[in-house]
Amino acid sequence: MERRRQPLTLAAALVVLALALFAGACGGDDDEETTASAETVDVTAADYSFDLSATPTADTKEITFENVGEEAHELIFARINEGYTLEDAIKAEGGKGTAKLVGRVVAQPGGKAKKPLEVGELKPGNYAMVCAFRTKDGEPHYSLGQQQEFVVE
Repeated sequence: MERRRQPLTLAAALVVLALALFAGACGGDDDEETTASAETVDVTAADYSFDLSATPTADTKEITFENVGEEAHELIFARINEGYTLEDAIKAEGGKGTAKLVGRVVAQPGGKAKKPLEVGELKPGNYAMVCAFRTKDGEPHYSLGQQQEFVVE
C-alpha cells in the first residue's frame, strides 16, 4: 500500500509532541536504551519506530537522524514546558507556551540528516521525538509507534 507524507503546521506538530509524552506505546525499547551522557545521539527511523543510540542529555551537541525505512520520516524534537500536560497542549494546539520546538529534520528512505544543538540547549525537563507525517489513509506515524519520550535531568 502506497503511503505519502503531509507536513504539519508548527502548532499541529507541537500538539503531536505533547501527545507523544502521554501515549502508552513508544517506538524503541526503553530497556535497550542507555542513559549515559552522549554528545552525539544517533536516531534511526524505520517504518514506524525510532531507535536511539543513547538518551539525550544536557551534554548532547548533535542529533543524527538516519532513515532505514521505506517511507520518508521526520524527527520533530520538542520540550514540553513545565506545568503543561498533553490535554493542555491539545487544547492549545501546541500554542500558549505548552511546548518549545528544539528542532525538526526530515530524511528520505536511505537518507541522513543532522541537527546541531548548542551546549546547554537541552535543559532539564520532559521531551519527545515524533514523526508526524501521515500515511495515505491519514494516520500519523506517531500513532503507529514512531514516537519516543525521555527526561533530561
